[in-house]
Amino acid sequence: MANEEIEALIGRVAMRDQKAFAVLYKRTSSKLLGVSLRIVGNKADAEEILQEVYVRIWQRAEQFAASEGPAIPWLTAIARKRAIDFVRPQARSRRNR
Repeated sequence: MANEEIEALIGRVAMRDQKAFAVLYKRTSSKLLGVSLRIVGNKADAEEILQEVYVRIWQRAEQFAASEGPAIPWLTAIARKRAIDFVRPQARSRRNR
């Protein structure tokens, strides 16, 4: 998966191209699922997070700027942040017991 291809897909997603979004999902979802799964440790939760991640990608694609860095780290950062946000309340709950 070439970074240039992913960047082009994100650009098309920013223009609300649903076909490009489907291709982007197909090309990147296994990696982003892996990121989420490593953080949350549960496949069902990771899959739920992945769905939310792609909603955010759809909503924020126009914010991606290739000049600021490659596409894969941008996508990975979205998944990582969402997964951390998911586990953070659980960690607080365990500390307060």
